[in-house]
Amino acid sequence: MTDFKSIFPYVAPKSFVTHEMCDQNGHMNVAYYLQAFDEHSRDLFEEIGFDEDYLKSGYSCFAIEDSLRYQREFIEGDEIRSMFRIHDFNHKLIHIVGVLMDKDEKMSAISETLVIHIDMNTRKASPMPEELLDKVKKVHTHHTTYSIEDIDVRLKINK
Repeated sequence: MTDFKSIFPYVAPKSFVTHEMCDQNGHMNVAYYLQAFDEHSRDLFEEIGFDEDYLKSGYSCFAIEDSLRYQREFIEGDEIRSMFRIHDFNHKLIHIVGVLMDKDEKMSAISETLVIHIDMNTRKASPMPEELLDKVKKVHTHHTTYSIEDIDVRLKINK
């Protein structure tokens, strides 16, 4: 059995599927899967340095590619737990892998996102400053202590 808490060390607070999140099939609509990943990863980005002060300094990051795969459905009332890891990075890109788990710690979805560091003055990609890159490296080292080989990771960063 995969130890998800070891391979996805950033664990967001739990949330629950509401009636408004469900579609005509009685399960959580696909848009809310992406929303759960997006909203629950924001604290991770603050942890690695994309905090309010950094954003005010004129830099940010944009998602440039997403891959979302559904494993099990969520229905109204189900508990959702989002878990993440920084899977890879380079001087401009960060590859985040996340999972949505149910209350029984069964994986319901896998998300992969590539984000690119942006100079907001030019709205173009720019290398991360050394201080930010060091934070990303530190979190990445912690997050990749355990192998993710049981998860089908599809996105790649060219080195």
